[in-house]
Amino acid sequence: MIDHATRVKLLRSQLADPIEPEWDEPFHNAWMAAEGDPEVLRLAKAQAAELAAACPVIKAGEIIIGNNALRPVVTAFSTAFAHCICVDHERLRELREARPDECERLDEIEAYWTRWFADTGYQPPMLLHASLAYELFLDRGIDGMRDHVRHWRGVNVADRPETDAWYEALLIVLDGVSAFILQHARCARREAAAEADPERREELSRVAAVCERISAAAPASFHEAIQLLYFIFWLCGHDSPGPIDRYLFPALRRDLDAGAITLDDAQELVDCLWLKFEEKTAYGATIAGQLADGSDACNEMTVLCLSAIRRLRLLSPRTAFRWHAGVDPDVFTEACRSLADGVTYPALVNDAAMLPSLIERGIAPAHAAEYSFVGCGQTYPHGRGHGSYEDVVINSVKPLELALNGGVDPMTGAIAGPSTGQAEAFETWEQFETAYRLQMDEHISAQIEAVNAHRRANATRWVSLLRSLLTYSCVERGLDWNQGGADYSEGMVDMVGLTTVTDSLVAIRRAVFEERKVSLGELRDTLNADWEGREELRRYLLTRMPKFGNGDPEADGLMVAEFSRINDHIRSYRTVFGGPWGMDVIGWSDAVEKGRHTGATPDGRRRGEALADCAGPAQGRNVCGLTATLNSMMKLPHDRVHGPLALSLRFGGRDMASPEGVAKLQAMIETYFLGGGQQLQISVAGTQEMQAAQRDPDAHRSLMVRVGGFSAYFTQLDRAFQDDMIARSELSV
Repeated sequence: MIDHATRVKLLRSQLADPIEPEWDEPFHNAWMAAEGDPEVLRLAKAQAAELAAACPVIKAGEIIIGNNALRPVVTAFSTAFAHCICVDHERLRELREARPDECERLDEIEAYWTRWFADTGYQPPMLLHASLAYELFLDRGIDGMRDHVRHWRGVNVADRPETDAWYEALLIVLDGVSAFILQHARCARREAAAEADPERREELSRVAAVCERISAAAPASFHEAIQLLYFIFWLCGHDSPGPIDRYLFPALRRDLDAGAITLDDAQELVDCLWLKFEEKTAYGATIAGQLADGSDACNEMTVLCLSAIRRLRLLSPRTAFRWHAGVDPDVFTEACRSLADGVTYPALVNDAAMLPSLIERGIAPAHAAEYSFVGCGQTYPHGRGHGSYEDVVINSVKPLELALNGGVDPMTGAIAGPSTGQAEAFETWEQFETAYRLQMDEHISAQIEAVNAHRRANATRWVSLLRSLLTYSCVERGLDWNQGGADYSEGMVDMVGLTTVTDSLVAIRRAVFEERKVSLGELRDTLNADWEGREELRRYLLTRMPKFGNGDPEADGLMVAEFSRINDHIRSYRTVFGGPWGMDVIGWSDAVEKGRHTGATPDGRRRGEALADCAGPAQGRNVCGLTATLNSMMKLPHDRVHGPLALSLRFGGRDMASPEGVAKLQAMIETYFLGGGQQLQISVAGTQEMQAAQRDPDAHRSLMVRVGGFSAYFTQLDRAFQDDMIARSELSV
């Protein structure tokens, strides 16, 4: 039988292998056949038909399976960023070229859906990141989920008969999920029958038996639990696995207690799951933390996850480790070893900062204790949330540009904000600050209101059946996820580049209104010309003005004040279901992307350069060392912000992986968290090493860096992202 290490190597070698697509239109055909049914039933029947028509593919060596060769033109198969009816126009073009005899049919399909989208005014629902309650399926099985739906249908339909069709739709979709899993069981049986190697034949037969059982019953083994989790996770859009060590632990514990599995066997299954997560791209996963009674949540599954992270060095899932003062010290040390080895995972988050923030925004303490991370690191009430948690992504610098240019975007020449006056008109700092704040508040408000309008339209127009099945209270209330069935509805505003703004505001206040080094009009013109002929002024503003992250009272004070003011403005809004809006500063690809469309800024930044990459100091601006950086960050209101407030730190690789280096790293993390800090994202990648990787990529393929809410192999990054990583201060512990 293939050994663990060989299996991992084989599976890894196949991750990017293409799957030859097959064609059928089960969704479209079932949709057309259900004409005249209530729309919710029509959707459910079409989704179930698409699931039942799956064309599974099992790769060599797989014991956790899940790949589908079916690629129709019309689909409702969920992805991480699409949970809706979609027409795949690229597939349409491919099929027209490959199957000219089918062009008439393809034309009819395209014409029908073009009319349908136009006639219905269909807007895809805003469904992005979520930590769904996978444990509901693990605990009950699909048959148990059917019983759960039938029970609450009986309770609610008598008083609200309009919910009957929705409940029926849930049952139809569950039938589709069962059929999807059975398709994989049949595929495994076929491949077992054709397999010449007896050991692989036995493996495939065992995989088939696992799939057959979990197509109906609750998992009875750790293998079955992992396989069912993966199927449901994939069918719901392969988004965020959530608190994986919590909901998989009961199955692991049962098998260990019964002597049915060893920890080595369990590690192989976890490694296979991690490789499937990498294959599809999984977003936020969470391990460790506290249980509802305040006790430590670490368990054997936590250790298996950390081992997979450290050994496999994969980019998915984007895992976070919840730290608290009572965390198992040995498990926490393992997390630190992973970081010291340069893996960049897990991100680290402080329960002492996050739990008060969750409770303050209305989440019950017991539910807050179950919080997880989604997407690039947004906090989510696991299994109970409604919202995308990337609802609004703000270029924080744009309002400052608009204030300097009378509401006109200097990069495009378009009017993009209210007319707050030209730079020459501001005689005092207070006048300019008022104009800037008006631009900022208007900019944020407009985008929040647009999201609320979109969600309001979807609340009466569309359903998300699988999300409803995997979200607590939806089935019990007889309300779809899109209609307010979840316990908590939240909105999120990600303030990209906020440190760039506050550093710039400090420079304007000091250099323009206090030192009279330059007039505001002259500074505006200089910025719009990207410092042409004014390098001396740029260097002065870059190096002589206070910058956040160096322990400077002026820079830190303005950052805290503006941070708190923006947070309060965002919190003044409510979602369409009455929940709170919140603020986060994560640091991710948008720091580079939005920087490309932003002019020069008064902090000394040039046009097109990346904005601040996290809630901490802007790249290279923290010149006073690690302690000053941490002290500045600890002044922010971590326990009042929706979160996360991510601080990205980069360390040189020298001696970090030694026992002494790990101990220093661990002490630094604990110091920051005991001081109230919320989240850390750590890269161990020296400047010289990254520059060498730019010169010789083949010799540095395994070098990993933490871009922000996600990690990447350095040599696979665009040059602008590589330069952004190099620009970050290299610190030492």
